[in-house]
Amino acid sequence: MDWGRAKSVLIIAFLLLNLVLGYQLWTEWQERIDSAVDWTSLPAETRQAMSLKGIHVEAEIPTETPEMLEQLTYRLKATPASGATGVTLNPQPNTRVVYTEEELQTALGATIPGLAQYRFDYLSSRDGVYVLNRMFDNWPIFDIKVELYYRDQKITAYRQDTVESLSPEDSKRQKVLPATMALAKLISSYLPAGSTIRVIQLGYHGQILDSEIQLSAPSWKVLLDDGEVFYVNAISGEVVTDKEKASGADIPA
Repeated sequence: MDWGRAKSVLIIAFLLLNLVLGYQLWTEWQERIDSAVDWTSLPAETRQAMSLKGIHVEAEIPTETPEMLEQLTYRLKATPASGATGVTLNPQPNTRVVYTEEELQTALGATIPGLAQYRFDYLSSRDGVYVLNRMFDNWPIFDIKVELYYRDQKITAYRQDTVESLSPEDSKRQKVLPATMALAKLISSYLPAGSTIRVIQLGYHGQILDSEIQLSAPSWKVLLDDGEVFYVNAISGEVVTDKEKASGADIPA
């Protein structure tokens, strides 16, 4: 065997492999830059307010401004009485706490109606409870959830909000406000000094009315490190917190 030639072939192969891997890394990095930016992209006056108030943005700031329904209308379906700890799984399926969505669907898809329409919301989950949001047009409806209760590494019960979408297919759509604009408003007028922003996410949010018919609007969800959540209506720019859901301030007239 010509070892010198074989060595040259191996070196060239490794060089080509490095080029391919380098290109893939560059592509992934470029896609990341295109889909999210950091706090330095905020207006100068907003960065100044951040400095004065000691506010930090640790979250990536999304750049997408898609067209979404101005108002999502849906009907809450009746759900089984679940009590304080949800609907007990009896018998309990062979589940575990760490799993993929495919595994979850296999284990609980036949038990929890429409489970495939929900997606994990890891950042809203808490000790003993995993949270999944109902999806619409690939965007989460923050107020419609499945909560999975677990203990001793097993899912033991669940609580579910189920809905029927009533929004017609020709409902008016509008391009949403940029996340940077929502953040600028929060930082200048709403966030307390010393706040740290952990999550910025686009979806639908609205008040839960004492009625079968519910309303939800495109909203930027901003989660602080202390657990407080602000919602900025991505059409009108109105702001509401979880503590103010009942006021209806986040739903445009």
